[in-house]
Amino acid sequence: MPTPIQRQAFGLKILNAGHPSIRKLKSQGFQAEIHGNKFWNSSFLVMDYLKRNPLPQGTRVLEVGCGWGLLGLYCAKAFDAVVTGIDADANVGPYLDLHAQLNHQSMTFEQKSFNQLTKAYLANFDVIIGADICFWDELSQQLFNLIRRAQGAGVSQTILADPCRSPFETLAARSAAAFKSVERIEAGISRPTKATGALLIVRADP
Repeated sequence: MPTPIQRQAFGLKILNAGHPSIRKLKSQGFQAEIHGNKFWNSSFLVMDYLKRNPLPQGTRVLEVGCGWGLLGLYCAKAFDAVVTGIDADANVGPYLDLHAQLNHQSMTFEQKSFNQLTKAYLANFDVIIGADICFWDELSQQLFNLIRRAQGAGVSQTILADPCRSPFETLAARSAAAFKSVERIEAGISRPTKATGALLIVRADP
């Protein structure tokens, strides 16, 4: 049986690496450099959580380490959210734009690293989301600092998902010690694909 080149999940169309449109972008030189070469399944864990805990309509959402942007596009589709995606790798932008067009949604892309997200910049958003973005030890420190700036900027909640890598667990433990409203939730889904991990949810201090 041939490998499928497209799938559908949570109301979104998602292209696989073998899809002609994806292969065309790669041939044009858009080679992802920081693991943004495909869709990562921890995004499904956040989508599943948000399906059961929906955002208010029109929420201003920032997807950090967005890659192809499917998590942000889900928020745009499901909640009419105003979504921006940032990634340190500019080469993922065309893949995000491709999926935005495919799903008839709007999402802004900006090339930025976590350290470039100032408190003034973060003040433009209500919610920060991210998935599969804490895979190096140094990213744990960067994301902790980002969450701390988000708290100071008035962001209502930060929601991150990961398959429980060591840097993520370090981030979760540090966040629980530093902030007042923190949850670490075991998460898992069986459809559209099997995915397990944990969610880290840091809400604004009351």
